[in-house]
Amino acid sequence: MKLAVTAPDRLSVRTVPVPDPGDLIARLPHPSALAWIHRGEGIAGWGEAARIHLPGGPGRFTAAARLLREMFAAAAIDDPVGVPGTGPVAFGSFGFDPKSPDSTLIIPRRILGRRNGTAWLTT
Repeated sequence: MKLAVTAPDRLSVRTVPVPDPGDLIARLPHPSALAWIHRGEGIAGWGEAARIHLPGGPGRFTAAARLLREMFAAAAIDDPVGVPGTGPVAFGSFGFDPKSPDSTLIIPRRILGRRNGTAWLTT
């Protein structure tokens, strides 16, 4: 399996608490931002700290999970907020037919999130 990775040798990730940002979608500074939001809670990311292209095929999900585990395990992470969605996060686009073309993972440069009354910014 041939991967194309655009990323620094080692990710450096810092999450800090922030005041409630209000509507997460309205706060996005970039039209090509990525988001996972349900009932006002979730994460919105923009910019690219890393981009990974994986070929299609039956092993694409396993390969993506392994690669992210390795990247995140090697990362320098400062995450005092410590709730799901903080720290390093990747957004993925996968074809669900094994014959689909390549899949892509993006680790955003910035993530604004909110969960259970806690808001944060990850850079």
